[in-house]
Amino acid sequence: MESKRTAEITAKRQFWQVRLEEWKDSGITQAEYCRRHNLDTRNFQYWKKRLLPKADIATLVELPAKLLLSPGLADSPISLLIDTRFRVEVPRGFDAETLGRLIDVLSRS
Repeated sequence: MESKRTAEITAKRQFWQVRLEEWKDSGITQAEYCRRHNLDTRNFQYWKKRLLPKADIATLVELPAKLLLSPGLADSPISLLIDTRFRVEVPRGFDAETLGRLIDVLSRS
């Protein structure tokens, strides 16, 4: 009985590993990939967290306000590199609402 369960888990892991690699290579959003392949997005997220290396998953890094206001940094754009697929540069005087919407869209990818 235990070997049958192990085989099922191994098969699921292999299935999702292939799907995740295909998605990463596709250049489309996670939601779009799931729609095209009739996959449940919650299952996709679950296996993404379990199978992808931590470096492949974007994380939020909170910066102290003092660092952001330091002389010399005020004129430089902030660059965000997300999963090697997205590079976002935030210039001085950016619109916070637009940035918030962009982050929301990228977080669903």
